[in-house]
Amino acid sequence: MLVLVVSNPVLKELVYGGHLLALGTASIAASSTILVGQTPSILLLIMAYLFSYGAYMLNRGSEVAQDGISNPARTDFLLGRSKYLTAISGASFGIGYLIAATVNFVFLIALIVPLLLALVYTVGSKKLVTLIGAKRLKEKLLVKNIVISLGWSLIPLLVGLFYQNIPILLLAFAPFIFLRLMSNTVFFDLRDVNADRDFGVRTIPVAYGTRRTYSLMTLFDVLSVAYVVALVALRFFPFYSLIMISLPAYSLAYRWASMRPGANLGFLCDFVADGEYLFWGPVMLFGKII
Repeated sequence: MLVLVVSNPVLKELVYGGHLLALGTASIAASSTILVGQTPSILLLIMAYLFSYGAYMLNRGSEVAQDGISNPARTDFLLGRSKYLTAISGASFGIGYLIAATVNFVFLIALIVPLLLALVYTVGSKKLVTLIGAKRLKEKLLVKNIVISLGWSLIPLLVGLFYQNIPILLLAFAPFIFLRLMSNTVFFDLRDVNADRDFGVRTIPVAYGTRRTYSLMTLFDVLSVAYVVALVALRFFPFYSLIMISLPAYSLAYRWASMRPGANLGFLCDFVADGEYLFWGPVMLFGKII
């Protein structure tokens, strides 16, 4: 599989081009929809894809130099289109907003938040220096991880606004998403540790080392399992949602693989870790069917 990711142009585009992560965002939106007994709308899934893809392109376009250290394969792949990434991002957001305008006004306004988060995370502002001591959110210890996780945990709320119905069950799904993303983003910090150190970005691996980083990720996985089990035990989540604890188990598996000598962190991050989100919708649907 590693050879395919490196050499196959379709898989290169899927992984390095940001489509895998964008499809994963759509899959999380689908899992949120299935949880409350709705059928995922094609329009909803398209918008989830577009907004995630737009944010990804915005970030990649602003970090070509840093990515050249942490992920040279992806940088080489995107180099030919690097000057177009901001335009691609703008087009993705623009099309997403045009579609959202046909849904409902509140949903359209709410979708401004993902764009703002993408801008302050990637571009930043001098005004943030007085608030957090850094121009960009990603430069402050754990702030990057929290902002990304909070952004993705907004998906259930946006799903509810799309359907003009926000049950508590849907909102209760957000903490699980937050915990899963915290584990994932900290794992990516392991791959990016050299580049982050060189560019003055403080992350958990940079500040506290590898061993404590793995312990923190394990904590997030345990908490996400405990959260789902507790809400099922309280009969708040449906019993079939227990199948979602397979996702932290998946996370533990690829982290175990990352600790083996010669492990390819680039492959594990870009293909395996980001690939987790692609499973969310199918896993939730499978749990409901069985």
